[in-house]
Amino acid sequence: MIPLSPRKRNLIARLVVVGVSWLLFVPATGRGQACAEPHYRWSEKVDTTLRTRPATPVDITEILTDWAPLSLTSKDKCAPRMGREDSVFAVVGWVRRLRLHESDGDWHIELTQAPATPVTSCLIVEIPAERYGVVYGQARAALAALVDTTRLGPRGDLDPPVRVQFTGAAFFDGFHQQPADGPSRIGQHGRCNSSLRALWELHPVYSVTPPG
Repeated sequence: MIPLSPRKRNLIARLVVVGVSWLLFVPATGRGQACAEPHYRWSEKVDTTLRTRPATPVDITEILTDWAPLSLTSKDKCAPRMGREDSVFAVVGWVRRLRLHESDGDWHIELTQAPATPVTSCLIVEIPAERYGVVYGQARAALAALVDTTRLGPRGDLDPPVRVQFTGAAFFDGFHQQPADGPSRIGQHGRCNSSLRALWELHPVYSVTPPG
């Protein structure tokens, strides 16, 4: 092997540095396109493709106690569904709050296992606007037939609460999972902030019925 002169070695070193630096500014495949979702994981929140899957009954207490949280955070704006999120569940609960004018157009409903359960131990279910699917207009109409939406409190509180069954896809709202110096914490998720498990929702809701 012919030894390289110091000048050639320096030239090669410079070319390597330039090449590596250039690669740092070139997005890797799959990262080159910016996320275009209007809201956090919006394509998943309004997806109707799961609505024909059979629903598994589940209690609110079971969700808040046994369903392990996912690692998703606000940085995962375009994350696809994963794990339990590909399944449909039927939940019976007492409607404690119903907010009809959320910024993203969803109907935001807070449920508890029993009518006197502390409202912090609640589960959120959400019904998108009808423009995302006729099924959502039907679900809203069914809920309005069971709950008098004209008699809600200033913050959407319902008194007395009404027992209703909601059927929809499981969804982990990682937007509200806030990493800290210690363990992750939850914030600004309605009143449903009992633990990270409370970030589980039914979203979207496909049907609303009286409890069986």
